[in-house]
Amino acid sequence: MPYIQQIAVGRRSSLTVFGNDYSTKDGTGVRDYIHVVDLADGHIAALKKLFDGSKIGCDVYNLGTGKGTSVLEMVEAFEKASGKKIPLVFAGRRPGDAGIVYASTEKADKELNWKAKYGIDEMCRDQWNWASSNPWGYESPTRPNEAATAFHIQ
Repeated sequence: MPYIQQIAVGRRSSLTVFGNDYSTKDGTGVRDYIHVVDLADGHIAALKKLFDGSKIGCDVYNLGTGKGTSVLEMVEAFEKASGKKIPLVFAGRRPGDAGIVYASTEKADKELNWKAKYGIDEMCRDQWNWASSNPWGYESPTRPNEAATAFHIQ
């Protein structure tokens, strides 16, 4: 999604889509995208589980939606959210890329009582709302780097 956002704000000219011949509904790779708020909520749920004393040690949880979204579906959702057309360039598959990869979230649902709340449309909407106000991210060329100006050495 960051590359799509950069095209929508004018920082890049086009999105390179690696592979359009996968065995998926539109031929592009399918991945599980998660809203940053859902990810934060998942981490909080895991920390609560860690500190409730019911289990000692570490455990692993997959945090995702449990649903796959293709590259073209992501582009379409971002175009809808931003009102911008995203130019595409199709290239061959990258070595090692799988056609479909998404999270199995049953364990997080069962043990953490956690489930992603936001879908791809909300993710794109919220990303666009932030990106359209911050086209260069946190390091805007019109704003000094706060870390660089935070200290004065005399």
